[in-house]
Amino acid sequence: MWLPSDDPQHIIRGNLKISHVPEIGYVKILEGGNESLLLIKNQKIIAAWNLNIETLAETRENKALNLVSISPESRIEIYKLDDKMFSTIVDLNEECKLPLPAEIEFLLEKVEETNREEILSKYKLRDPSEDDIDNLLNDYKSKIGGG
Repeated sequence: MWLPSDDPQHIIRGNLKISHVPEIGYVKILEGGNESLLLIKNQKIIAAWNLNIETLAETRENKALNLVSISPESRIEIYKLDDKMFSTIVDLNEECKLPLPAEIEFLLEKVEETNREEILSKYKLRDPSEDDIDNLLNDYKSKIGGG
């Protein structure tokens, strides 16, 4: 995908949050052996490109969008563009345009899900037992005088 040689306005590097996505710009995602670029306009992905870094195979459009993967180890960069530069990039990357724009929430759904047990284990937490809850309630009642 062709991008300007002068870096556009860099907004954020890190976790993908919908509030960080500009009206016009692009998202760059580095995940494992893949680099993905997604052109964004008005909360919609209008073009997608993916490069397998190991094989140098390029993928475009919906196939590229399907290759997007986001994990906690992903490097995510979000850039803001002005309207003129955005139009130029879209024109020069016509082959990457999606037949139908995709909602930006699509990316948030791609974030690797971790289940409750993994989170509890990671932070060495455990679910409270019925006895734990009863003890907390009794302690609370005794402190407010309702015991």
